[in-house]
Amino acid sequence: MLLLATLAQTVVVTGGIAQSGPREWESITQERLLDPDDGDWMSYRRTYDVSGFSPLDQIDRTNVDQLRLVWAYSMRDNSRWVPTPVVANGLMYVAEGSGRVVAFEVVSGDVEWIYERAYPEDIRESQAYLRARGVAHDGDRVYWGTADSYLVALDARTGNLIWEVQTGDYQTGEGHAHPPLVADNKVFLGHAGGDIGARGRFRAFDADTGELLWTFNTVPSKPDDEGWESWSGGKVPPGGGAPWNTISYDPELNLVYFGTGQPYPWASTLRGPGDALFTNSIIALDADTGRRAWHFQLAPDDTYDRAAFESVLVDLVIRGEVRKALISTSKIGWGVLLDRETGEFIQAFKTAYDNVITGWTELGRPIYDPEMIPTEADVDSGRIFNVCPFYHGGRDLNSPSFSPITGLYYIGFNNACMDVSFVGEDYEPGARYRGLTTSVTMAPGFDFVGEFIAFDPVRGQRAWVYRTENGVAMTASALATGGGIVFGGTADRRLFALNTQNGELLWETRLNGDISGAPVTFAVDGKQYLAVGAGGRIAQTTSYARFTDSDIADGSGVIWVFALP
Repeated sequence: MLLLATLAQTVVVTGGIAQSGPREWESITQERLLDPDDGDWMSYRRTYDVSGFSPLDQIDRTNVDQLRLVWAYSMRDNSRWVPTPVVANGLMYVAEGSGRVVAFEVVSGDVEWIYERAYPEDIRESQAYLRARGVAHDGDRVYWGTADSYLVALDARTGNLIWEVQTGDYQTGEGHAHPPLVADNKVFLGHAGGDIGARGRFRAFDADTGELLWTFNTVPSKPDDEGWESWSGGKVPPGGGAPWNTISYDPELNLVYFGTGQPYPWASTLRGPGDALFTNSIIALDADTGRRAWHFQLAPDDTYDRAAFESVLVDLVIRGEVRKALISTSKIGWGVLLDRETGEFIQAFKTAYDNVITGWTELGRPIYDPEMIPTEADVDSGRIFNVCPFYHGGRDLNSPSFSPITGLYYIGFNNACMDVSFVGEDYEPGARYRGLTTSVTMAPGFDFVGEFIAFDPVRGQRAWVYRTENGVAMTASALATGGGIVFGGTADRRLFALNTQNGELLWETRLNGDISGAPVTFAVDGKQYLAVGAGGRIAQTTSYARFTDSDIADGSGVIWVFALP
């Protein structure tokens, strides 16, 4: 049902400095989203294949060390803020978890408009609260999923509300932190909340009206649902499997791809044995109908929160054959290469330190070390499992970037572990139900945490590795460009640029806080810009800073914009 906004729900604030003249406005067409101009960054990872690559080359290896600040803006958020700006028609759109979307005029840094949402007093029930990572753009609208479980369509020029539709119940933990994806006049959207029992649902809405078109449930709710037999039946019905992460889309196959989170309850000692479908999975759905084309479960029968992240869609030559491939790295400390048309497993490659998975079967099922799998006898026994990676994973929200020029896949990884004890636990609706306690530890034999790595996904090997002198955690998403450079960032405030071929450090600068967001690059009036959010105090920063003696800056998040002189 379409719900109209009231004054109590929304506030629209116009920027304080008027424009000198009317802005030229060009509606964002589906054709332009399918084939963006080189200077565009109009969606979360720029293109539907979510490769996070920009062909712009005005900023290159020879001049990146000349980058200078153009403008900066202190935002309201300073906790778990992982922003990716979206840019179109000279405006930059930035979302905040506290309930705002801010539009900036790119060249001047002036605030064009602010849309502010009046969240209810108990909004902290939503697992998405204080977590907003971006928006989607299509036509003349900006689409934003809110922490109070609404999908909102805003006028991209003014910030005025066009429509909103309720998508769930935030009081059950549901809410939207990650941006939707808009394709073929549909808005695809998942939700958070699986950590506290919300059952995963992935949905498609009509982009013009907000009408619900279809729903795919990521975990079963009754015995005749697919996957029910993979849940043993603990004290609570199947839950979790939240599809809270980045969405990708293949227009030729008409498939939409997303990853799911861990089961609820977390520990198999509470849940009982079984694969717990379709948690910790990569899922491909028909974009028109929502029917499942295939799924690949990265971590069956999960106990340690091994969520699946985005699927990067690339065509690769593998054993002499061009394959429509998909690259996925996730929390497990491994990457997988799949056929994106069929879901067929091609190969796996090691990414970060892991001691749970010892290998993979020919069909792509992980082989677990039996010493890392708890039994009921371990509950309240005092036994401690040293499990690697930590539940933030070998990687977390920091997205990869794939360069079609080098054929390399770039991303920051962190090596850390956790001491785990399994405990008995009473179920409380709406609360975390883990059945385990954890404390973060260094990985054995490591004197560093973070590595920025270039992978050859076909060979399944590292091409090169970059580490800071103190081995600090990697926090930012990667951005590779046509200029032969790849950007990244760390917990100790360093935004850096490396040579895409060999990892040589070309430039770095220190900002206000951890480089918490995704660097993006775009062009306005022929000039290339670089933008990034910093100071978000994200999970990798707060959990790992103690191991590298890194200060955690305590101020607000800031959007930074750079360009050549």
